[in-house]
Amino acid sequence: MLKIDEPSEIAENKIFILYFLKKMNMPVGIIQLVKIILENRFMNYFFFQQYLSELIDEGLLTVTNRDGRQFYEISEKGLVVLEMFQSILPAGLKKRLEESIHSIRKNIRRETYITADYHPDDENSYTVVCKIQENDFPLIEVKLTAGSREEARGICKNWTNSPQEVYSEILDALLKNREQIHPNSN
Repeated sequence: MLKIDEPSEIAENKIFILYFLKKMNMPVGIIQLVKIILENRFMNYFFFQQYLSELIDEGLLTVTNRDGRQFYEISEKGLVVLEMFQSILPAGLKKRLEESIHSIRKNIRRETYITADYHPDDENSYTVVCKIQENDFPLIEVKLTAGSREEARGICKNWTNSPQEVYSEILDALLKNREQIHPNSN
């Protein structure tokens, strides 16, 4: 819990983290959270990590694990504390967040639900796993082998840069009537 004698900058930063996660209204992964905090210069990385840890220890944030990744959300207790103390946040900071929250949320959803990763099997083979999820429901998961690191990177890049197009192309290829091409196959 926030301490009465806590310096105002520390309290303000902790309340800001709670405020941010409430406004996000969705679980946020640590990579996305750090990226947003640093890109928008909301606070110093090391202080942010310290405050985040303290908020978790105090039960003001919850951490869930999904697919080996950690996601953060404001807890019920965090909502109560935020309600009591959100007035300490400067209006300009709130306004800045309000103006960018839609695009931040959109980017996080995209990064969270569209993933592509690869790992080496041996020196000439890489396994690439590409996924699209919507509300924790997998729309598609593709696992394939690439012959080089460059191919694996290219597949990942195409998947994350143009997921709708790639998904549509795969769907079109799978739904295509192939009876005309191979009339005797089942």
